[in-house]
Amino acid sequence: MSSDTPPVSGVSLVRNATILDYNVEVALLSILPLVEELHVNVGLGDDDTIDRVRSLSDPRIQIHVTDWGDSSGRRLRDLADETNRVLDRCRHDWALYIQADEVLHEEDLPAVRRALRRAAGREEVEGLAFDYHHFYGSADWVWTGRASYRAEVRMVRRSSGAQSFSDAQGFRVRGRLPRVLDSGGKIFHYGYVKSEQALSAKLRLKNEWWGEDPDRATEWEFELPPGLEPFRGTHPAVAIPWIEARDWPFDPATARPQPLTCRTAKIRLSNTIERLTGKRLLEHRTFQRVV
Repeated sequence: MSSDTPPVSGVSLVRNATILDYNVEVALLSILPLVEELHVNVGLGDDDTIDRVRSLSDPRIQIHVTDWGDSSGRRLRDLADETNRVLDRCRHDWALYIQADEVLHEEDLPAVRRALRRAAGREEVEGLAFDYHHFYGSADWVWTGRASYRAEVRMVRRSSGAQSFSDAQGFRVRGRLPRVLDSGGKIFHYGYVKSEQALSAKLRLKNEWWGEDPDRATEWEFELPPGLEPFRGTHPAVAIPWIEARDWPFDPATARPQPLTCRTAKIRLSNTIERLTGKRLLEHRTFQRVV
């Protein structure tokens, strides 16, 4: 990075990446061009996740093996706590966070660096927000509309007091929403680019983790969500081998129709209004944009 770009630490966390089919190596590799160090919280699990992260063999990657739960699988700490555990280890004021099923596109690296330089010069700015592409079923289909969030904070200024919040999707600054600039970058979220078997395993582990009803459904079946559209852009180069290895068929025409409920009816109506007006009414925000 140029001499006027602040140094950046990277942060991530992962557990059972093989069982859950997370693209963790791709995620970490995608942010390495932006960071001088990368702290990865690897939770003790039931597969070879630790070996996979070690196989990257980059001296910037620092692995912190931790215990996320007891022998019965129940959680001891929230995912936000696990994120903050490595966030606190960062040497630099700016920290870039990536989840194990997310990838940053290499085409956006210059824009992110420019946004970071702007943010560093403004004390009121506490982070950067990234736009999102949410893929569903396969990397050929992107999930848009009300049921998917359009942007999220993925870089924070640590001296602001920013900490990971709740399920570690976003951040808070002393209990309030962080003030952020747009990063100019896009996060490619591949959380639903998995086989139904891997998604079923994720459901079962999630039920155990959160202590939910053991009789709750644990077999995944693809539904047809509102706002599913063909993806016409390009994927991050680092993700293409991983995408090509996921060769199971996904055809939205054969997906199970989503049941019509009050909630899904509201989502469909909101999607229609957004398509006609370009506005998403009453959108839930996890950050405050700074002009």
